[in-house]
Amino acid sequence: MRLETRRKWWGLAFAAPNLVLFFFFVVIPVVGAVLLAFKDYQVGHGILGSPWVGLENFTTLLFDPVFREDFWVALANTAVITVVLVPVNIAIALVVAGMIFPLPQRVQNFFKAAFYLPGIISAVIIAIVWQWMFTEHNGLINVVLRWFGHPGVAWFSERWAAVGTIILSSIPYAPGAGIILYVAALGRIPPELLESAEIDGANRWQKWRTVILPLLKPTTLYLVVISTIESFKIFTPVYVMTRGRPANQSTSLVFEIYQNAFDNSEFGLASAEAMILFVIVMVFAVLQFRFLRGEEEY
Repeated sequence: MRLETRRKWWGLAFAAPNLVLFFFFVVIPVVGAVLLAFKDYQVGHGILGSPWVGLENFTTLLFDPVFREDFWVALANTAVITVVLVPVNIAIALVVAGMIFPLPQRVQNFFKAAFYLPGIISAVIIAIVWQWMFTEHNGLINVVLRWFGHPGVAWFSERWAAVGTIILSSIPYAPGAGIILYVAALGRIPPELLESAEIDGANRWQKWRTVILPLLKPTTLYLVVISTIESFKIFTPVYVMTRGRPANQSTSLVFEIYQNAFDNSEFGLASAEAMILFVIVMVFAVLQFRFLRGEEEY
């Protein structure tokens, strides 16, 4: 018992630095944000001294004509980005992993590193490059379009074109981790299952549909949940590329939170939006676990 107790204390000692950082930089800010959502924050009084307003921040976001439109536009844009980006990234990761898996190990490692590389590059740098490519007058994409006789696209002058730039710029950035996870999951599938399916006369598509895809459900569930959370948190492409153009019509929910907090000093409204975002993400995660969770084990 003494040896076990000493081991626990040593484990706690090694974990203590991370626990302290987690407490000060995660727990305290989250608690502060929850309190701010129900208060009219005043700098001179601080969080605890600011007056309590109950659900007023939430009703302002949902019903006040000054703030309501921007909030619903940001929420709609974020929903569209998520609905498009998550399936596309999952599909790309699955297809590329299926193409990489049969290759020799060294070739696999090369392609996995190549596809994962954009994920470790600064998102700001990638957004700046895409901003140059989407420039309306002399950007690379419009130049190429004009070569083929198209007049070009006003990327940052129309709402859905601007939202499209956010989606397009995010696609190459995201699938790298999914590719690595799918390749690893494919390697864990027992080969005798595929051999049995082949003996039963299954072609390649049938083996994927009836054997491989069901066994990849746990990996797919993880990637869908993580990708959904990341899509709802999308901020950098909006901040760098569009800044809400045109007329604050291409904002995302997190960018709207940033604007309310640091541009308008409406910290109560920003915290209320953050709470709404948390609830939305939690509901999506629960639904995804409910409908994508499988009983397959391997």
